[in-house]
Amino acid sequence: MNARKILEDIRARIHERSLVDSCSGEGCRVSMEDVPHNRVVVDLEHEFAVRQKREKRCDRVLCFFDGTEKSLVAAPIELKSGSAAESDVIAQLESSLHFIKQEIIPASLWAKTDYLPLMFRGGRIKKTSRKKKKQVLKISFSGRRLDIQIGRCNRPRNLAELLGIKRQ
Repeated sequence: MNARKILEDIRARIHERSLVDSCSGEGCRVSMEDVPHNRVVVDLEHEFAVRQKREKRCDRVLCFFDGTEKSLVAAPIELKSGSAAESDVIAQLESSLHFIKQEIIPASLWAKTDYLPLMFRGGRIKKTSRKKKKQVLKISFSGRRLDIQIGRCNRPRNLAELLGIKRQ
């Protein structure tokens, strides 16, 4: 699997102005420290506007290959500088995952891609269900239940830590 060629293919599927260098935005700073340099970052708000899509969506998508370059990672990222309702976050990330799979990731890689929904927050998450207080947010995608990894805005290495990338 040629990682560079696959990332070029992903870039070609995205409008040029939707390709960005940072995962930060919406008043939330996300550190790119230790995240692989060979990556694709998409401003999904811009991409949805260009495609005239009106569904819910998250703010960014990060695509890169893991350290072994054997597995493509697709991480939709929701940014909330203040507080957020968990139901909104879940809906935005689920919708974005479906878009990523259908429009960004080559079909030959759908089953070989690790999908990692992420959220960065500045405030608290407002619970919309009455279940356990420490409940992990989960979403349904392609017959699987995925945990939403939650980090804090404006922290050093916040993205690398959520992705489980060790300090380089």
